[in-house]
Amino acid sequence: MTRAAPQESGKINGSKISKNEIDFFKTNGFLVKKKLLSTPRVLDALNRSWNYLLENIPLKPGEKLRREDSKTWVSPKWKSLPPAATTGFYQGRQPIVYQGPTVKLHELGSAKFLVDLLPNCREVRSIAECLLGTPLRTSRRTRGVYANFPSEPYREKLGPHSDQVCQQLNVCTYLDDVPPRNGGFTVYPGSHRVMHHAHKYEANWSPVEEFGNHVRVVVREIEPYEFVGEAGDVIFWHGRLIHSAGIHTGDRIRWAVFADFSHDRTTLSEKEHRQLGQYEWYKDTQLFKNDLPVTQDMWRSWNV
Repeated sequence: MTRAAPQESGKINGSKISKNEIDFFKTNGFLVKKKLLSTPRVLDALNRSWNYLLENIPLKPGEKLRREDSKTWVSPKWKSLPPAATTGFYQGRQPIVYQGPTVKLHELGSAKFLVDLLPNCREVRSIAECLLGTPLRTSRRTRGVYANFPSEPYREKLGPHSDQVCQQLNVCTYLDDVPPRNGGFTVYPGSHRVMHHAHKYEANWSPVEEFGNHVRVVVREIEPYEFVGEAGDVIFWHGRLIHSAGIHTGDRIRWAVFADFSHDRTTLSEKEHRQLGQYEWYKDTQLFKNDLPVTQDMWRSWNV
């Protein structure tokens, strides 16, 4: 897999981001900032996430999951996941998802310790402002903690996709170290420039008829990049970038927190989102009421 090129240090607009890093982001659609978050807060978030998972996800009778025993992490046997609600606040997605080796603690995403750790972290937000510009929408939640467990057989396939609703700038941090081939978040560098033209509008989910062909071109022609890192590393990525959970042939749990940034602009109502089939309560973005149509200049709404 490809690796990011070295990036020079320096500050632009008071933020710890260099011109080389901005150019790298525009070309590749992502930017990695090493050890951006403080270790004590990351460790606290990991401890809280472990406790929340153990207290809220039911195991099958006789099954055990212990933090101190890595042998119990392999292919955990959860009870059956209840169907998602068809009405109400949690419509469309369960508060906690547990299927095979994948756990998504969506409901935990609104916890203050996670919001403060990532989207409201001063260092993270300043870089988001440097890239996307201001004013940004007030961050109310993260998507939650996503834990990818080791499994037998190994998970050796990627699932390249892009996200729905409104997608401008996204961010992810690791709560624990993630070595190679251990489920690391994986992106397709430069795919944002291809997928920009697969939509009618710049940020809103608005796929054109050729959308699927654009995705197939990306997967066929672009080598994926696996985000290998340490606890507290942060990756910023363009909302149109094709990405996937990583191949997992290791023996560790990949603990990641995901969050979203968007401009503070007028959005559709909750009712309108439901009518469009775009209601996603666990994301912190909403469709813009008046999004801009796609042109050749994909950066006209950005600060870069």
